[in-house]
Amino acid sequence: MKATRLLAGALLLVPTFLFAQAQGRIKGVVTDTQGKPIPGAKIILTCPDITNFHRELTTDEKGAFATLIVDATREYLFHVEAPGFQPQEAMKKPLIGGQALDVSFTLASVQQLQAEAQQKALDQPGLKEAREGQELLDAGKTVEARAKFAAAVAAKPDMYLAWLAMGDIDQKAGRNDDAIVAAEKCLSYKPEFPQCLALAMNAAQAKGDKAAFEKYAKRYQVANPSDPTLYYNDAVAYLNKGDDAKARPLLEKALEADPKYADAMFQLGMVCFRSGETAKAKELLEKFIAVAPNHKEAPTAKEMLKYM
Repeated sequence: MKATRLLAGALLLVPTFLFAQAQGRIKGVVTDTQGKPIPGAKIILTCPDITNFHRELTTDEKGAFATLIVDATREYLFHVEAPGFQPQEAMKKPLIGGQALDVSFTLASVQQLQAEAQQKALDQPGLKEAREGQELLDAGKTVEARAKFAAAVAAKPDMYLAWLAMGDIDQKAGRNDDAIVAAEKCLSYKPEFPQCLALAMNAAQAKGDKAAFEKYAKRYQVANPSDPTLYYNDAVAYLNKGDDAKARPLLEKALEADPKYADAMFQLGMVCFRSGETAKAKELLEKFIAVAPNHKEAPTAKEMLKYM
């Protein structure tokens, strides 16, 4: 009986011994891409084979953490996260026995990832050449810039801003036909884009093509009704003919679109003065001087106010 009891006791010791052998220690560190530790990072441990296993750890001021795993025979999922950083996950299997498994996690900041994504986009064919073209244009290297914009649209034809930039260079150089071609290309990819319509208007006007100018001007006015320039230009045509009655509503529309549009303010003031509306004319001219004291018509406005 005594021998039997001893044997039973010995058998009870076996599971305990095996259980202890299956333990494993894990220690690790969480850093950013510059190698700096990330304090307060959270490590969430789960195990696909043990559904109810869940453990959360937090890194110390050195970005370090450590834990003991009872069953080191299985793989564990490490989910590592920290505010402002992209989370990371990895499967790890602890070492059985006295050895500790050293793990490290490098987290990239969200800001860094955004910057990298933006740079990657800028380096795509077409975008890269357009960016380089703008840099050359800013440096005053117009010829080189145009070549880059041409390369941009060759690589990526729907780069409407590159068409616009190239057309603007052509128009300023007097190549108005080329400018209109570029404007039309721009409009084919970005219909009714105001800047491209304005480019076509300027090129048509420089060519003296009145019909083309009016065509683009009407489209521009529909696409950009808040621009006072068109109303003002139409008003000037009537003012040059001495037709204040038709010019006035156009000047008023220009000021509705932009209450501080100095040219329209001055001309409307003069229209009011000629029609005998002295108080209204005085109000407009005084406001004109306040808004644009260095305007070329400011001396005239000041002189007119002496008689009001």
